[in-house]
Amino acid sequence: MKKTVAPTLIAMAIAAAGISTTAQANDWYLGAGAGYADTSDIERNDTGLSGDGEAVSLFTGYNFSDYFGTELGFTRFGQDVDTNALTLSAIGRMPLSERMSLFGELGALGYDIKANGGDKGLSPMAGLGLTYRASDLVDVQARYRRVEDMGEFNKVGFETDINNYMLEVVLHPNRGESTPPPVAPVAQQPEAETTYETRSVTADGSIYFAFDKSDLSGESRATLDEVARFAEENPDYQVELAGYADRLGTAEYNRKLSERRAMAAKEYLVDRGVAAQNIQTAWYGSELAEGQTEAERQRDRRVDAKAQATIEVEIVE
Repeated sequence: MKKTVAPTLIAMAIAAAGISTTAQANDWYLGAGAGYADTSDIERNDTGLSGDGEAVSLFTGYNFSDYFGTELGFTRFGQDVDTNALTLSAIGRMPLSERMSLFGELGALGYDIKANGGDKGLSPMAGLGLTYRASDLVDVQARYRRVEDMGEFNKVGFETDINNYMLEVVLHPNRGESTPPPVAPVAQQPEAETTYETRSVTADGSIYFAFDKSDLSGESRATLDEVARFAEENPDYQVELAGYADRLGTAEYNRKLSERRAMAAKEYLVDRGVAAQNIQTAWYGSELAEGQTEAERQRDRRVDAKAQATIEVEIVE
């Protein structure tokens, strides 16, 4: 591939990185990696140089969304090839779960070969990788890169392709766990005084769950305690519980997960004295899930609780 193609690839990288669906909160990152580079074309060209060598890298990047980003880096190919390189690429990412994602990249590599008198130029580059989110701060990832046509034969005695395999650690200083929205307060009608009127009163609230979990948190129990108190204070009551899940996973698995969440809320209310026959449960899995980002998916992992009762209230004239 001719080196005049490289500027076009750089422009493609910048343009692709500019496409975003849901902006994140300033998710820039720093990373470093170490691995192996195979430049076997060097040996086939009978240069007397070894085609195998270690590789190390430093890089920085910015994620415009869960799906698109851009990256700038420095890579050192050691031993006989003795090359320093700058890289610029567009990153496309596909989340597999809350912690795992696949990514691909397309860009260009600017090289400075020291061996055999030296050469400088640009080459096209593409890559694939797998990322594991170990924490808010740290990602661990494996990356494969393919570099085409590095070097000119009439200058350094070879024109080689590079297969580069790296293990990398990536730091995200500004990335943090999203927090669920505040629970809606439970409201009650004031007590009647003189003239009575029949009215319906409700107590509504939502409880949230961790990814792939149906365990109740302390905050969830506090919300359900409000529902239980409402039932105790309003004997003619009915409680509705509706379970949901985010869009990650199969529809059947998410339906069962949302069922477990609804039943966990029901069991807690029964333990608090709410009559089981007065509790209606439903579960919808990920049918109504809308979340794309991590914060939006957090809101999809919930049970909505609604208690309703008919009471006699006093009307002040």
